[in-house]
Amino acid sequence: MSRPPIRRVPFDALSLRELHGLLALRSRVFVVEQASPYPDIDGRDPGALHLIATDSAGFVVGCARCLDPGEDGPDAPASFGRLAVDPSQRSTGLGRALVAESLAVLAERWPEREVVIGAQQHLERFYGSFGFVRITESYDDFGIPHIDMRLRR
Repeated sequence: MSRPPIRRVPFDALSLRELHGLLALRSRVFVVEQASPYPDIDGRDPGALHLIATDSAGFVVGCARCLDPGEDGPDAPASFGRLAVDPSQRSTGLGRALVAESLAVLAERWPEREVVIGAQQHLERFYGSFGFVRITESYDDFGIPHIDMRLRR
């Protein structure tokens, strides 16, 4: 199975179908599959650049969001998150491609900012393969152990 292409889409350019698809994917992965009832709609989507991968039928099968660090203050790090891959696309490299594209966006838009992410703890090795290192102890985020990680430069 070939991996679908990833598009960069500002929030205001998302079609209603794309917005529905990315919210549905995030809900299926984070709330249902991972049994974590958390407030996904957190007010950060409108200021984010969204990465979206759709299958041949137009369904969103992968997504991530790159956050504008300016919303958190002049010294805030750049970050990405809400990275989700539909089970049908796992083991295709889509997750790795979404991380690589997220890092490319952050480097282009905010090259002077360090990159810090909140990662599910079980993905520490995955993110470590991109150069991220753990910077916090484990903490609970709506029932899922998380850690903060910083990109080594």
